[in-house]
Formats: sequence, structure tokens, C-alpha cells
Amino acid sequence: MEEGILGAFVTIGDMLQALCLAVTGLACLVTLATIITALTPTRWEEEPIDRLFRMLNLIAGNVGHNRNADDR
Repeated sequence: MEEGILGAFVTIGDMLQALCLAVTGLACLVTLATIITALTPTRWEEEPIDRLFRMLNLIAGNVGHNRNADDR
């Protein structure tokens, strides 16, 4: 019966593993957004797609010297 109670505790190792997974996931998301925005134009004619790519530019951190395909 005590094993069920002890299973409710979260260890520091579990928290560190969750943090590591979260950081890895965020890094993958930023990398993917950077690749997509580097290969596509900045502006789109269709408003929903334009909004999507503005959001992707924000996630990718396209500020400063980073460029999209049509900025060259």
C-alpha cells in the first residue's frame, strides 16, 4: 500500500528530465521555424498565410541580420 503513496512524489531527476525535454522541444521549434522562414518569402497575398508566416518569423527570431528568401 505504501508504494502507491510514494509513487505520487516527483523527484528532482524527474523535474530535470521534464525541463530538458521542454528545452529540446523549444530548440526544435525555433530551428524548424528558422528553416521555413529562410526558404520562403516574407509577404504573402493571402491574409491567413501572411499571419502564419509573421508568427513563424517571430518564433524564429528573424530580427537584425536574419533574412527571408525575398530579402536577398
